[in-house]
Amino acid sequence: MELVRYNVDNAVATITLNKPAQLNSFCRTLVSDLHAALDQADIDSVSHLVFRANGKGFSGGLDLSGLANESDADLLERLVQIELLLQRVRHHRCSTMALVHGACYGAAADLVLSCRTRIAEAGARFLMPGLRFGIVLGSGRLRDTIGEPAAYRLLDRIKPFKAEEGLAAGFVTAIAAQAEWPQAQTEHLQVMSQYAAQAYAIRMERLTPDTRDADMAALVQSVVHSSIKQRMQQYVAAIETAKK
Repeated sequence: MELVRYNVDNAVATITLNKPAQLNSFCRTLVSDLHAALDQADIDSVSHLVFRANGKGFSGGLDLSGLANESDADLLERLVQIELLLQRVRHHRCSTMALVHGACYGAAADLVLSCRTRIAEAGARFLMPGLRFGIVLGSGRLRDTIGEPAAYRLLDRIKPFKAEEGLAAGFVTAIAAQAEWPQAQTEHLQVMSQYAAQAYAIRMERLTPDTRDADMAALVQSVVHSSIKQRMQQYVAAIETAKK
């Protein structure tokens, strides 16, 4: 694993995004490394997964730096791998936690949302811009997690929303300074320890709607109806123009 650090301690697997120079952007390698980390967690039979990141922020989202060299098919394959990753986390047999600081955009925000416990520092900020270039990634999970009205409010945001707004909407489950994260994690594990593995799996299955097939179909349909590369290029150009 080149861009992800994986560590196990007392049945807790900590998966750390480790591409700080590019704000942990979701390139093909980083996504592959995240899948590999989940594979290793299965081998290690851990009980808890914790996602966090090195650097000044959690992640800037999808890496579009090499967009000129990508084909529509390349981009579709990348997005399918991200959707599969989100589904694996969302429906994982273990308890899942995300610890978020700084920027958390796009696919990274979807990864955080896929976790059942989502703790952010007060300075964290989130944005889910995929629909602006026509990608349906995670919107169904967002609706199922926070409800339709709140999902509309967050998806309609042009500027990032802060952790406080995320907490009010249910996108974030708690706000805590990074110095408080170890204690928050300990308290979470104490709560989870009341469940036998089978009981926790039943709890997860009954409380988490299984929309995996529909979510994948919606993603693919949103990508293939016209050139996704052109739509992404137009989005990037609009962002660059806004900065001037």
